[in-house]
Amino acid sequence: MSEISGYDIGAGDYVSYFVNEHGEPMVFVRETGLKPAILLHADLGWEPQLVEGPPRKGTADRSLSPGVRRMMADVPVMGDVILNEAEARWLRSCLAASERW
Repeated sequence: MSEISGYDIGAGDYVSYFVNEHGEPMVFVRETGLKPAILLHADLGWEPQLVEGPPRKGTADRSLSPGVRRMMADVPVMGDVILNEAEARWLRSCLAASERW
């Protein structure tokens, strides 16, 4: 996975791999003992995205402006990252599975 993403992944890290409906690979990494995790997404140039909690619907994300919240309505978002439902479910599963890693 390190070769694919260019991100240094340790032998003891929790790692999960997912390919979305567009064929874009994604990698979830949580280092042992650390609360935040990292999302690596091919569509985002493998730039590490901090995962501090589960994705939320756009209307629930108060970091977005009111106009953007209305536009995003039921779309899952995680910070600046827009997800589809399958990606959001996978990410929630990764967070739950790695909770005590």
